[in-house]
Amino acid sequence: RAGTFHPLWAHNRADERQALIDFLALVAKRRKRFPNMHVYHYAAYEKTALLRLAGRHGVGEDEVDDLLRSGTLVDLYPIVRKSIRVGSESIGLKALEPLYMGAQLRSGDVTTAADSITQYAKYSELRGNGQVDEAATVLKEIEGYNQYDCQSTRGLRDWLLMRAFETGWAPI
Repeated sequence: RAGTFHPLWAHNRADERQALIDFLALVAKRRKRFPNMHVYHYAAYEKTALLRLAGRHGVGEDEVDDLLRSGTLVDLYPIVRKSIRVGSESIGLKALEPLYMGAQLRSGDVTTAADSITQYAKYSELRGNGQVDEAATVLKEIEGYNQYDCQSTRGLRDWLLMRAFETGWAPI
């Protein structure tokens, strides 16, 4: 269903390989149904991660290449950088969120990428110590952070489209 968040977890290299395969299969299935679809992201991390994972695991290289060449992956960062001015030094996704997320701003223990890394280390330690319930709670917090990132990216895309329509520019 559109708008439903489905995390793909990878706790080891084998899981990582499978998560890449699953992600690429999901995108291929959706592209078959919606040939002109886009996968929006903010800044280079996602593109770089897909290339790195495909290279590391020797799977999906052609699929990733096609996503990049076809324009299916759309990085909103250069669009923001070239088209809007904000009242802060940063144009990171989190700095822009007050423009389009309204009262739904980030909260909780995981609000930055650094927090998610720190919390994942905590999750791993708890899991390693047999504290399964506590580990699951931490993983759920990380999932919430990732889900919010997806909602925020979609919110930014929608907000940019509204600004484009208001000014008569072609949509992204």
